[in-house]
Amino acid sequence: MRPGDEFAGRYVLKEVIGTGRGGDVWLAHDTVVGQDVALKRERVEGDRETAVRRLLGEPRALAKFRDHPHVVTLFDVLTVPPGGDEDAAETYWFVMEYVPGGGLDRQPPMSPERVARLGAQLADALAALHAAGIVHCDLKPANVGLTRRGTAKLLDFGAAYRVGGTETITANGPYSFTPDYAAPELARGNVPRPASDVFCLAATLYALVTGSPPRGGDDGDDAGEDTARLTHWKAEQGVVEMDAEAVGPLHPVLTAMLRRDPAQRPEAAEAARLLTAVAESGARRARLGRSAPPGGGRWPRRRRRVLFAAALGVCAALALGLVALPGHGSGDDGTKTGTESAGRQLPKDPGKGGTRSLIGDPRTADVCALTDPAALARFGRSEVDVDYGNFDRCDVLVHTDDTTRIDVSVQLRRGSPPEASEPVRSIGGIAVREQPAEPDECGLLLSRDAGDDKDGDAGDDMYVGVRVDVGHGEVAGGVAALCGVADTAARSAAEVLNRGPLPRRTPGYPAASLAWADACALLDAKALSVVPGIKADVPEAGVANWECEWFSDVDDLEAEIAFFRDEPKSARDGRTVRLSGYHAVVEPEGNGPGTCTVFVTYREYGGRDAETAAEMLRLHVRGQRPMGQLCGMVTDLAASAAARLPAR
Repeated sequence: MRPGDEFAGRYVLKEVIGTGRGGDVWLAHDTVVGQDVALKRERVEGDRETAVRRLLGEPRALAKFRDHPHVVTLFDVLTVPPGGDEDAAETYWFVMEYVPGGGLDRQPPMSPERVARLGAQLADALAALHAAGIVHCDLKPANVGLTRRGTAKLLDFGAAYRVGGTETITANGPYSFTPDYAAPELARGNVPRPASDVFCLAATLYALVTGSPPRGGDDGDDAGEDTARLTHWKAEQGVVEMDAEAVGPLHPVLTAMLRRDPAQRPEAAEAARLLTAVAESGARRARLGRSAPPGGGRWPRRRRRVLFAAALGVCAALALGLVALPGHGSGDDGTKTGTESAGRQLPKDPGKGGTRSLIGDPRTADVCALTDPAALARFGRSEVDVDYGNFDRCDVLVHTDDTTRIDVSVQLRRGSPPEASEPVRSIGGIAVREQPAEPDECGLLLSRDAGDDKDGDAGDDMYVGVRVDVGHGEVAGGVAALCGVADTAARSAAEVLNRGPLPRRTPGYPAASLAWADACALLDAKALSVVPGIKADVPEAGVANWECEWFSDVDDLEAEIAFFRDEPKSARDGRTVRLSGYHAVVEPEGNGPGTCTVFVTYREYGGRDAETAAEMLRLHVRGQRPMGQLCGMVTDLAASAAARLPAR
């Protein structure tokens, strides 16, 4: 067979793209439907009845998942009778979906957040397999492909095992596995089970981040015999050697999935949920990020921070879980229960019997009350910056010397802190969890101690994040010094929360402020349609709807809108345009590589130290598209959003 040959009257061979158990795997063009396909050859050898039954087990298994978005699709099975010397046995050809990304074993290492998203897709596929009574058995990077849109596809069911049966789906021994990625029960010869796939998935995800499996082995053909024996022994013993810093936010999830005891691993559906949480958390962190100004332009006032984006795998949060407290009913927390100074009606607080949450209405909460510059002053000159970022945050800038600054960011966040880590200590009624350290930042997770919530009130599903990182310069003592700052910041915030509800802003935001607006309502389905494949009906909203993000299955595209405060943007920051009557600036790579950002100035006001500050819309589009297309999409979105801004 050669490129250009026609096969079965409709498939024109293009090139060899891999090798299977039965020979070459060809990329071919289907002239009938006009699409590329993969042709995978399988030969019938030995006892024909047994061989055919086992060989057809793989396509029959694949047929069960024809409509699953993360399992490779089988289109047809062709039978070719014995031919010459090359085809002395009957041959079957599987006509399969062509996955252009090929096996992920050929891809460079990826960020933990991107891997978490791919892992959630694969875990969803495994959950479907397990529900149908099938265990894949040999999940590894080589058996995962990427579509043109960047979604994961589970490949090669040649080692799949039918749970409860007496034989494998296909003919390759009692079952097969790859020691570098195999669960210990597989390596010891025990019957495969769904939990075995969960282990293999975790080992695969670790390799996608770090470049090698958690046993440090190599499943290539050039691995030596001694290395292979050692790897197999490690597999039998369930040995894993993880670099917690390398995998960052994935570490707690992978630790659970790689447990030696299968009964202690999460099921595939639960693994999908945990991995999705990591991916979404990374997207939220990316929204907070900033890169160096393009072309050597100026930095935003008083700031010069390292890019905080998903592509860098950053994890930095000190999260304080906030729940409703009994005994702090309506009117007992010092807040107003009717209207605030800005004249806006406040919603009733959630909780049992009318109890009020620790945060209350975030539009009137004084987030800066959670900071204590005096406590942080022992690390250097400390100042509060109240005019930066969204309305849900407050920063303290700690100047350790004339050239070095540490940034402490306190932020309200929607949702609940991650569940995968165990508390290491408590501060009053607040449980403290540690986050994996990064080279230039440190973080903790704080939430209401479960034993302190006597009424079992779930609260208002809001928590507070505090990030401590290097603003600029180099901090003596590295991460250890940053963690000392984080511990001090955590204690200060926990003391405020332990005393009772968060104080109100005095004075409150003016009636003309965007703090009273809904960012999510500024973009409707028609406006969002400029982003291919966007799911306009399922946004991810932030606190008080001050930010909103939408996702697409096309080219990993994401669109985000948020309110933002800083000094006004100008031509020094990017290309200036007028959008629906508002001044705006377009910044290619404004939120990291693969992004384009637009800032729309809504109103200017007198900020701290008599400096001019501005309330703005910040929109960005991220994805695997040329920068010109990304900037075109986000500019169209910004124009639509600006047209819906409330009158000043």
